Amino acid sequence: MRFRALASMISTSNDYSLLKWPLVIISVFITFLALILLLSFQSNAWFTYESFDTIEMSIVPNHSLTYLRSLEYGSFGIWESCIGYDRDLTTKCDTWTRRSRPEFFNVFLGLTSFALFLVNLTVFPSWATTILILYNVNNRYIRYIVVFLWILFCLSFLFTVLLISIMTLIGISKYYSPGKYYLGTKYMSFHTSTGIFFILLGK
Repeated sequence: MRFRALASMISTSNDYSLLKWPLVIISVFITFLALILLLSFQSNAWFTYESFDTIEMSIVPNHSLTYLRSLEYGSFGIWESCIGYDRDLTTKCDTWTRRSRPEFFNVFLGLTSFALFLVNLTVFPSWATTILILYNVNNRYIRYIVVFLWILFCLSFLFTVLLISIMTLIGISKYYSPGKYYLGTKYMSFHTSTGIFFILLGK
């Protein structure tokens, strides 16, 4: 009997019956988005890098050969920086201080925190709207459905803008573009890593 009641509830025809399945999909997607943004927020690998020492050796007069000797490698996110050395298989992670964070990372931290907060706020209205539409026999919950849909729309718009802003800032940072530079005889190469990948999935 319970299965029949559930089936009749789902198959109920009303003004919002076409929104049932799209809202279920959106609700699942928003929940998934909250999880991947949480993974990004906790990731210590927004960027990875390698550091090399450029060494020039003279072979014959007027001819020299330049090669790179690996010095260190590591990764860093919005919380920690992890460093390993060529001859040492272990890595050491240190927490960033407010002043020592790299370029734009204080802004990344603020925007990502706010985006994560908004996307978690969006989970409730998305599922609430879905449940109300499933129970909306004879259009009894139209007012609440409209309110939840507007809340869902506004929050979704806000965290989309935030994620685009984060990716724009990452795109103009020196760790993303050009992604490599020289410090004296040292050559450093940066790569985007899993933390950025989760942000891209969210966007």
